[in-house]
Amino acid sequence: MTWWLQNNIRMIQNNIRDIDAKMDIDRHIEWLKRFDANTLQIGCGGITAFYPTELDFQWKNPYMDGDFFGEILEKCHRNGIRVIARFDFSKTHECFYPEHPDWYFRSADGSPVRYHDTVATCVNGPYQRERSLDIIREVLVKYPVDGIFFNMFGYITADYSGHYVGICRCENCRRRFREMYKEELPVREDMEDPVFNKYIDFKKRTVDEMLTKIHYLTKSINPDCAVSTYATTGVDIVRNESNSAVDRPLPFWIYSSSDNVGEIEGSYEDKVSSNCCINAVDLPYRFMGVSDELNQIRLYEDLASGGGLDWCIIGNFDDYPDYGNFDSVKKIFRHHKRYEKYYGHFDPKTRVMLVKEGSRKELCAEYRGIFRMLKEEHILFTIVGVDALESKIQEFDDYDFILMPDVHSISEPVFDALRKTKAVVVASGMTLEQKSEQVKALFGVALNERISDVRGTYMRTVPAEIFEDFDREQKQWVFLDGQYRTMDLSDGTRGFLPKVEKAMFGPPERCFGHRDMEEYMMAVNRQDNIYIPWNIGTLYYKLGYGEFKQLLLDGMKSVRRLPKAFETNAPKMVELFLAECAPSTYMLQMINITGYNGMTFFQPNDIEDLWIRLTGLDPVSVEEMTEHGLVPVEYSDRLTCSMKDGEIYKSYLIKTL
Repeated sequence: MTWWLQNNIRMIQNNIRDIDAKMDIDRHIEWLKRFDANTLQIGCGGITAFYPTELDFQWKNPYMDGDFFGEILEKCHRNGIRVIARFDFSKTHECFYPEHPDWYFRSADGSPVRYHDTVATCVNGPYQRERSLDIIREVLVKYPVDGIFFNMFGYITADYSGHYVGICRCENCRRRFREMYKEELPVREDMEDPVFNKYIDFKKRTVDEMLTKIHYLTKSINPDCAVSTYATTGVDIVRNESNSAVDRPLPFWIYSSSDNVGEIEGSYEDKVSSNCCINAVDLPYRFMGVSDELNQIRLYEDLASGGGLDWCIIGNFDDYPDYGNFDSVKKIFRHHKRYEKYYGHFDPKTRVMLVKEGSRKELCAEYRGIFRMLKEEHILFTIVGVDALESKIQEFDDYDFILMPDVHSISEPVFDALRKTKAVVVASGMTLEQKSEQVKALFGVALNERISDVRGTYMRTVPAEIFEDFDREQKQWVFLDGQYRTMDLSDGTRGFLPKVEKAMFGPPERCFGHRDMEEYMMAVNRQDNIYIPWNIGTLYYKLGYGEFKQLLLDGMKSVRRLPKAFETNAPKMVELFLAECAPSTYMLQMINITGYNGMTFFQPNDIEDLWIRLTGLDPVSVEEMTEHGLVPVEYSDRLTCSMKDGEIYKSYLIKTL
């Protein structure tokens, strides 16, 4: 087994600056050992060479004497610490621009994108396509690195300050796009433009082509060297980040680490996830850390979701000005070191698949809303990226529900498998709205026009026997906002949630005139598949009204019992995980995020007498995984515990017959 598939990484990334070439390397190793890190990711080449490169197209670090990278690699290996060499080919020093203008990104007006003394390169230019391979080759031949990582790989449309620079219009991009699609490059990013949709395909194909070249080059020189970046093609360690930004739109995505790790763990058998928990509050503020509670939640979610640990700061430890999170990071790394044989190889055996479409950098609001509903209701689920669905076809019947929030396209083999599966397929948002035949075959509805003039519209919560909670609470209407598609129901397809036509909503004296309509906002066909032609998840994600969650759960319960691995009184803001981690051994984990108020992270609330009854297991022993070792705890018909004094995480090993 390759080292990365052991999936026991405890990585620290020091995003070193040019001036860090003068740091005390022995002292740095001691820092890493204090953190119990077993992997270091550190700068090597690209924008700046941290080693004595012989390539005249790579900027040599003016602060470096000797061989910084070679020395830290040798000393890390001597201390049992792996090293992943970090590269950044997205920019070069500006000194190379006059001689090699064809290497670089071009804005619509033909100008390059400069940032301080660097200039942005292009994926289709000779630097990224050829010179980057020369740099990688030089490093792999010269050093026994354990892995290579590429930062900001792919098509970049904004600089470090967030200034939008648009689509690259360099001659290399123009030529390749013409050759591949017989079209000119799109002028702007517009999902309604068919040429831009071709450009999305162009970006993926050209990036995948480059990643495949890097993969083959790397393995031809050192088969034991892992390849890592923010992609899945040709990659062994799929990198992602849980980070913060001062201008990022709300709501804050508290489940970032669970989401990022869960998608890779659920989608791939031959790759591992390394989700980097960024200490910084934002790129312009790299020298201040996020709150200790948030930092812990992110790292614990990495572990609980099946990944390793990955944490990053700018520069070196000695002159980093914010040690606020250091102790808790050490505690979490120490916990993983003690129990690492149990982590990283989880089989959660869930009965719900949640399909995710889109880049991990995109918002995916419909998906996030459904994700949050399931988490809050303690319904375990497996995330599968839409590109990985074909590899999971044989597993479809293992699920009770396959949820498809705002999934725009699926392959024909996946479509055929969904038609045949025993699982209930649930689609929401604008899922497959451009694939009318697939929608009709899977869900028994014909989609008609998209309606955007919605404000003031409601849905009536009938039939009452389906939406029992609403009937019991005498809550007859739920508002509808955003866009939706009208539907014609096929024979045998039932319509739920009839529309209440909008009427005047002001002034109060004129708030009347609503009419019941024969349009339905939920459809259930003969196979019990469910289609919801509006953004139920998005509304829950952005607005949080529990009625949206209850509508979805009631619809699902009407066709099949909701699968729950346990009964519990745990608050909705306690994240629960259960997975087999060894033969006849399960790990139960809980993360207390009750201290999150939507904006600020406080110490979590004390929780007394939290109990969990496992419905599908017959435990013979239960042990808590404490910082002092395994401690037996009682389990009669349930496990009872408390979380106090700021305790964010608990984990238990459960042995079964």
